[in-house]
Amino acid sequence: MTDLNKKIATAAMLGLSAGVVLVGCSSPNDTNTPPSASASRSAAPTATASESVYADGTYSADGEYGTQNSSIGVTVTLGQGVITQVEVAPHATNETSRDFQERFAQAAPKAVEGRPIDDVQLDRLAGSSGTPDGFNDALAKIKAEASR
Repeated sequence: MTDLNKKIATAAMLGLSAGVVLVGCSSPNDTNTPPSASASRSAAPTATASESVYADGTYSADGEYGTQNSSIGVTVTLGQGVITQVEVAPHATNETSRDFQERFAQAAPKAVEGRPIDDVQLDRLAGSSGTPDGFNDALAKIKAEASR
């Protein structure tokens, strides 16, 4: 998704219209318009707060990370492009990795619930530096599936 599309989606969630102001433009029939006049033209269809580039629903994906085929399961419920619920399922069998994934799984809901999915990109969380990469990978897959 491009930055413009992300901004449009965010504006849509806030109930704002997306538009571009063209400065110094005039129509061919408007010969009396000074060069400093501005006109507003819509760059994209106006969206309302109930519209989103993502379909509402619950989506699941496994995110992979690291060099040893590590993965984590992520289930996200979306409402109007906002994460309303998230569940993280640890997959690690190694005791240390499992501990990091479990701590991450407990911290993730507080870090992402209530936020627009396009604004979520986790980094180190609950002492885990690798697991967020798996979460972000799963989130990218979910965004692709939920895209309208």
